[in-house]
Amino acid sequence: MCLQTTEVLVNEAEQEWIEVVVPAKVALADGLAAQLVSAVPAARGGVQVRKGHVVFWVHPPKLETTLADVRACLRDLAEQGWLVDADKVRAGNLAPEEDWRDAWKKFFHTTRLTRQILVVPSWESHEPLATDIPIHLDPGQAFGTGAHASTQLVLETMQDLVDSGALPAPETVFDLGTGSGILAIAAAKYWPLTHITATDIDPLSIEATRENANANGVGDRIEVSTTDLANVKPRFPLVLANIQAHILRGLRDDLLERLLPGGTLLLSGILTAQIRPLVDFYCEGAVVELVSIRESKLNSEWSSAHLRRGD
Repeated sequence: MCLQTTEVLVNEAEQEWIEVVVPAKVALADGLAAQLVSAVPAARGGVQVRKGHVVFWVHPPKLETTLADVRACLRDLAEQGWLVDADKVRAGNLAPEEDWRDAWKKFFHTTRLTRQILVVPSWESHEPLATDIPIHLDPGQAFGTGAHASTQLVLETMQDLVDSGALPAPETVFDLGTGSGILAIAAAKYWPLTHITATDIDPLSIEATRENANANGVGDRIEVSTTDLANVKPRFPLVLANIQAHILRGLRDDLLERLLPGGTLLLSGILTAQIRPLVDFYCEGAVVELVSIRESKLNSEWSSAHLRRGD
């Protein structure tokens, strides 16, 4: 009888969800959401960015473990210079399954990211302009709906390259740390004959990228895997890397090896305070030169760099 009672209680608990609330400066909330999805398994089911905090949900039996994971993540970020406070992480409201399932839809709508690129969730309809490039994408188990400033910075630079003709349609593109695949999908739509290689260390990202690429009709041109950067053999005319600055530092030599002579490298995921030291580090030895640094118009805390390999 006790076993049956315990089973009923567990089943009831798994029909409910409880919020994990992570306070954050508004300027850092999007970036913090990305970090949580990367570091905290329970956050991979989807996060909401609200004014002043990031929220995701867990089943009540997993709450204490998840809170510990989140606090450990924030302590690591604080050591890297992020203005976050692990002690302020808390549990929020309890919600039944049916309320939780659709809750995040209130916070995610059709969003224009560049002159042409816009993200359209599955529950919204949109009449595109003749020049629009819609990307159909829902929040899910891999972060990257384009709302984060670092993602938008890469998309804006890609749009500039398309508009100016400064980069002829590349035969291949490499997207390192693809996440949801939004940058790979955008590249496939900007350049309809281009083949994209996309990698990520997270198997959930690989699954999400495949699903999103197929949903956008470009799955046949995006090859996605967990292949380690050092084992990616081809060299590319365009390389995209939207990853944190300290990771980019460790990957510099392997990443530069992926660039063809004359190739373009777009780096993002970088706090503005970190961008110049990172660029200087990448430009040591003159393998690449700086073309431009772009500071986000949405959030000045974030910047990206456009680098070019010498001929």
